[in-house]
Amino acid sequence: MKELVSAAKEINKILQECEDEGLGYDATLAKISVVKVHGVIFPTLMLMEIIDEFVKGYAERQKKIVNDDSNEIQEKYEEYSKKWNMKDLN
Repeated sequence: MKELVSAAKEINKILQECEDEGLGYDATLAKISVVKVHGVIFPTLMLMEIIDEFVKGYAERQKKIVNDDSNEIQEKYEEYSKKWNMKDLN
């Protein structure tokens, strides 16, 4: 069971890397095809299903990244600009 959980984490990591690198479907499928559990590779159809499930979460991942970044940037901008504008320039 431990190997199965480890394989799931490895596949997820590879999928995230492929997404970040902008790799195509075939290249992504090839990369996750090397993951094994007890020396056995996953069937191609199962890997295709895993990719499909990962793709379903794309919009949510992007939304989270954009929201996290823009909120943090806005907060920092307000904080730093306030400090800058309040300092004595003389």
